[in-house]
Amino acid sequence: MRLFHETLPMRAARPTRQTDVFCLLSALCIFAVQANASQKVRVGVYENSPKVGHSASGEPQGIFIDLIEAIASDEGWTIEYVPGTWPEGLDRLERGEIDLMPDVARTRSREAQFALHQEPVLSDWFQIYSRHGNVIRSLLDLDGKRISVLDRSIQQEAFSQIVEGFDLKTTLVPFPDYGKAADAVSSGETDAVIVNRFYGARHFRDTLLEDTAIIFSPTRLFFAAPKQGNQALLAAIDTRLKHYKA
Repeated sequence: MRLFHETLPMRAARPTRQTDVFCLLSALCIFAVQANASQKVRVGVYENSPKVGHSASGEPQGIFIDLIEAIASDEGWTIEYVPGTWPEGLDRLERGEIDLMPDVARTRSREAQFALHQEPVLSDWFQIYSRHGNVIRSLLDLDGKRISVLDRSIQQEAFSQIVEGFDLKTTLVPFPDYGKAADAVSSGETDAVIVNRFYGARHFRDTLLEDTAIIFSPTRLFFAAPKQGNQALLAAIDTRLKHYKA
């Protein structure tokens, strides 16, 4: 009888241990689902090829897209692309509706507004194009001219400071994307357009626009995150960039 009573508690404990194991496995499954869900990264896309944009079939493509795809593959992230204009992307980033915006120059105003990683993706500068036949060879030739510019871009801010320093009377006409900005020059609505060197080399080679040889404001480009965004995300980008460049 003593042996029976001693073994009885052990038999009664088995369902408890099985229940504990089941609960542990359930908790691990829930954690795994949550962990996977946290790896989704929302990335803004606007039209500025070859740095970032869409293919003819509507797929995101470009230097920044190739890079974030490679990092996502190494880090186990799932990328969700959110298309829009450049101003729309900045607004979404500020509201936390996307996690990353590509092709962002590091300036004091941007550092105050967003969080950026440390290792640059690309170096860039700005160039001015005009219609063939317009004699624009220096900044002084832009006096009295209307200049197309990407709305809320760094070149808009930088060029405004430059013409103010030279006391030039130019009018900047903002557009939501480079395509519309360039079309305005072709149609005669404006006299010249400011673009980055990558865009000009890709899109203006066989068009009515020509390089004026006016370049300014060398910049370095990054991914930007919301100011209170995921710092681990930016740290991973830095780590991968340094590894890719090594």
